[in-house]
Amino acid sequence: LFGGSAFAKEYLYKLTDYNTASWAQNFVASIAGASASLIVSAPLDVIKTRIQNRNFENPESGFKIVGNMVKKEGFSSFFKGLTPKLLMTGPKLVFSFWLAQTLIPAFNNVL
Repeated sequence: LFGGSAFAKEYLYKLTDYNTASWAQNFVASIAGASASLIVSAPLDVIKTRIQNRNFENPESGFKIVGNMVKKEGFSSFFKGLTPKLLMTGPKLVFSFWLAQTLIPAFNNVL
């Protein structure tokens, strides 16, 4: 979340002091940060879900599950369910991070 936001502020807007970002810049940077964090965490989330849903009578190791995913479903299987997650979790992350990044400099100016 923080890395994606910082990347957007630095490379998209050429900001050196992130506290000088406008609310619109913070909003776009929050979208980039939220999207990046969900995309990076998606493969581990899929693996975790597959481990939790495995058959307990015939348990497979996590490594075997990953190997079967790559062999049978391909690399894209690590990103299954990403679109609904971006649509459901993304706006919440964007709003909360945008609000925090906008209010922190405002509070620093008041104090």
